[in-house]
Amino acid sequence: MEIYLKLIEEIPQPVARDTAFAKLDERLQEIWIEAYPMTGGELLTVTLGGKPGEAGAVSTLFDLQPKGSKTEDRVVAVWGISKSEPANTRDTSRMAGFLNGVWSPTYAGRDRGHFFAHTMGGGTDINLFPQLAAVNRGGEWRRMERFAVENPGTFCFIRPIYRGSSWTPAELEYGIYTMPPQPFRFWGNLFPN
Repeated sequence: MEIYLKLIEEIPQPVARDTAFAKLDERLQEIWIEAYPMTGGELLTVTLGGKPGEAGAVSTLFDLQPKGSKTEDRVVAVWGISKSEPANTRDTSRMAGFLNGVWSPTYAGRDRGHFFAHTMGGGTDINLFPQLAAVNRGGEWRRMERFAVENPGTFCFIRPIYRGSSWTPAELEYGIYTMPPQPFRFWGNLFPN
């Protein structure tokens, strides 16, 4: 998490919100691409919910594998600016079949997790992954999500860390940057998965 703290030092203070977002957007992608063990796939960035930097716009860096690859297609990082979205607007019918239901034997002990929480403005499909239920349902993970929901306009990122060729992360980095006009600060954690 030290590298994320150092980003604050790279951005002169005081800083305008748009400048802070642009610098984070650029530098974080560089950091994630450098840290990601390339697998022969193609890295693509997809942004949904608006233009990068707008509340509710969520970007995903995705590793798209060629046909026949032993590595599964998978998310490299997700980031964006939070917005407050009511939980009852979730597309439950679309999520119902994901992982063949929550209690699938293939994904025992895992939920249909969202990299970027629905209540923060995250969607479904590319944003869903098998997440440890114990992490998804409480503790520091939920505190971080609640903070982003209660403070719309917060810059958040989630970076899955993989061991092997599976699309199920072994660990998850979760980071929050409070954005101007609030003091520009970082809060981050590493979670098992």
